[in-house]
Amino acid sequence: MKRLLAVTSVLIGLIGLSAAPANAVDTTKGYNGICTGPDALTGVTVVVDFQELDGNGGTTAPTITRCSPNAAPGTARTGIKALQDAGIAVAGTARWGLAFVCRVEGRPSATETLPLSTNPNYKEACVTTPPTGAYWGYWHADGSGSTWTYSTSGAVNRNVTPGGFEGWSFSLNKSAATNPPPGVTPRNPAIP
Repeated sequence: MKRLLAVTSVLIGLIGLSAAPANAVDTTKGYNGICTGPDALTGVTVVVDFQELDGNGGTTAPTITRCSPNAAPGTARTGIKALQDAGIAVAGTARWGLAFVCRVEGRPSATETLPLSTNPNYKEACVTTPPTGAYWGYWHADGSGSTWTYSTSGAVNRNVTPGGFEGWSFSLNKSAATNPPPGVTPRNPAIP
């Protein structure tokens, strides 16, 4: 009986992890485009680049660029908080929570086939850490240049740079050296 309850709890948790449909950005938070006006130097611009997920299984997923305003300028926010403040749905794994991001805006969905080179019929269940061949890469930039930096810290442990950029890019069948940065230039015109 205890085993049945444990399995049922995991399944219910997984259903909740995959509930957000693709591109269902919460428009009550943040706004489209890079941070401007009073948010230009206190907010952070969040970019989500679906890469190979755009069109995978016939589901479109255009790149999202949204401002994540800081409701309390001067206070630190993590990368996960900035993603959520931008109105972008994020789900972690059943085992690690948001320490390992599994889905962004519902992608990859639980029923979506990810053609991994090691397993062409792979589907992400979001139970434990996603495989190295199919995961959300986390990037950042300070807004003053034109290049992204791959984050060596998880988004729950890294504080964002006000006026900077936070990037999420899906990596499919790539190595650490070829993991793609988001396809948006992380340049904030308000930063000299």
